[in-house]
Amino acid sequence: MFKDLEKTFSKNVEDRVANTGESYMDAINHLCENMQIEQELAAKYLSQPIIEKIKVEAQKVNLLPRDPQLFSEMG
Repeated sequence: MFKDLEKTFSKNVEDRVANTGESYMDAINHLCENMQIEQELAAKYLSQPIIEKIKVEAQKVNLLPRDPQLFSEMG
Protein backbone atom coordinates (compact mmCIF):
# COMPACT_ATOMS: atom_id res chain seq x y z
CA MET A 1 0.00 0.00 0.00
CA PHE A 2 2.74 2.49 0.90
CA LYS A 3 4.61 1.92 -2.36
CA ASP A 4 1.46 2.90 -4.26
CA LEU A 5 0.95 5.84 -1.94
CA GLU A 6 4.43 7.11 -2.64
CA LYS A 7 3.85 7.00 -6.39
CA THR A 8 0.31 8.39 -6.55
CA PHE A 9 -0.47 10.62 -3.58
CA SER A 10 0.69 13.92 -5.11
CA LYS A 11 -1.14 13.13 -8.35
CA ASN A 12 -4.30 12.29 -6.40
CA VAL A 13 -4.06 15.64 -4.60
CA GLU A 14 -3.62 17.54 -7.89
CA ASP A 15 -6.52 15.65 -9.48
CA ARG A 16 -8.82 16.36 -6.55
CA VAL A 17 -7.98 20.07 -6.55
CA ALA A 18 -8.60 20.25 -10.31
CA ASN A 19 -11.87 18.30 -10.16
CA THR A 20 -13.42 19.84 -7.06
CA GLY A 21 -11.86 23.29 -6.88
CA GLU A 22 -11.09 22.87 -3.20
CA SER A 23 -7.86 24.03 -1.60
CA TYR A 24 -4.78 21.86 -1.42
CA MET A 25 -5.09 21.64 2.36
CA ASP A 26 -8.71 20.46 2.09
CA ALA A 27 -7.88 18.01 -0.68
CA ILE A 28 -5.14 16.44 1.42
CA ASN A 29 -7.42 16.19 4.46
CA HIS A 30 -10.17 14.53 2.42
CA LEU A 31 -7.77 12.08 0.76
CA CYS A 32 -6.27 11.14 4.13
CA GLU A 33 -9.73 10.59 5.55
CA ASN A 34 -10.84 8.50 2.55
CA MET A 35 -7.62 6.46 2.54
CA GLN A 36 -7.61 6.18 6.34
CA ILE A 37 -4.05 7.44 6.74
CA GLU A 38 -2.60 10.08 9.04
CA GLN A 39 -1.71 13.50 7.63
CA GLU A 40 1.82 13.11 9.00
CA LEU A 41 2.33 10.04 6.84
CA ALA A 42 0.83 11.69 3.77
CA ALA A 43 3.10 14.73 4.21
CA LYS A 44 6.09 12.54 3.41
CA TYR A 45 4.67 11.83 -0.04
CA LEU A 46 3.88 15.38 -1.16
CA SER A 47 5.86 16.80 -4.05
CA GLN A 48 7.77 20.05 -3.62
CA PRO A 49 5.39 22.01 -5.93
CA ILE A 50 2.41 20.97 -3.79
CA ILE A 51 4.26 21.97 -0.62
CA GLU A 52 4.88 25.41 -2.15
CA LYS A 53 1.20 25.75 -3.11
CA ILE A 54 0.16 24.84 0.43
CA LYS A 55 2.55 27.48 1.76
CA VAL A 56 0.97 30.14 -0.47
CA GLU A 57 -2.55 29.06 0.61
CA ALA A 58 -1.54 29.23 4.27
CA GLN A 59 -0.08 32.71 3.81
CA LYS A 60 -3.30 33.91 2.15
CA VAL A 61 -5.36 32.86 5.18
CA ASN A 62 -2.72 34.10 7.63
CA LEU A 63 -1.74 30.67 8.94
CA LEU A 64 1.87 31.43 7.98
CA PRO A 65 3.61 34.79 7.85
CA ARG A 66 4.06 36.17 4.36
CA ASP A 67 7.52 36.19 2.86
CA PRO A 68 9.07 39.64 2.93
CA GLN A 69 8.99 41.27 -0.47
CA LEU A 70 11.81 43.35 -1.84
CA PHE A 71 9.50 45.74 -3.69
CA SER A 72 5.93 46.48 -2.78
CA GLU A 73 3.46 46.24 -5.60
CA MET A 74 2.30 49.57 -6.88
CA GLY A 75 -1.04 49.45 -8.67
